[in-house]
Amino acid sequence: MTSPVQRAAAILHTQRYVVIGTADADGPWTAAAQYRLLPRGLYVESDVASRHARAIAASGVASGVVFDSTAAPADADGVQLAFAAREVDAEASAIRDILGARLPRDAGDDDPAAVLAVPTKRLYVLEAVQAFVFDRDAWRSRGTDARLEVDVAEVWALLTAPPHR
Repeated sequence: MTSPVQRAAAILHTQRYVVIGTADADGPWTAAAQYRLLPRGLYVESDVASRHARAIAASGVASGVVFDSTAAPADADGVQLAFAAREVDAEASAIRDILGARLPRDAGDDDPAAVLAVPTKRLYVLEAVQAFVFDRDAWRSRGTDARLEVDVAEVWALLTAPPHR
């Protein structure tokens, strides 16, 4: 049987999109974004004028959920996350540092030119400080939407471990 930590790591490894939650003076906001994995979280690319980017700049926090939208209701699973969030400086060395830190799943070109080519484009680092998975037993037995907290360090240890052969 797969542990909650293993489930969280598997979801983060196999999915590609996070729904980011932020709040500002106008209230709560959510936005979907493609993510890349980092050693303790993830990063997304966004325009500095986007509502979630402005909220991150103001508060330094965000939340998110990653889930498989194709799963049948009985197999629903997802990871809910609380983040310390920040905008990465629009300097080649800062961008290169983030691109170079990507986990193997997302390894690739570390040239910051694609980010720098759009003057208002930035990377946003979302460092996971809390993580939860769906409590499948509560859902299946009582129809209750509940969560189980998982250890963030354990989840990312699985994500950074070399693949088993």
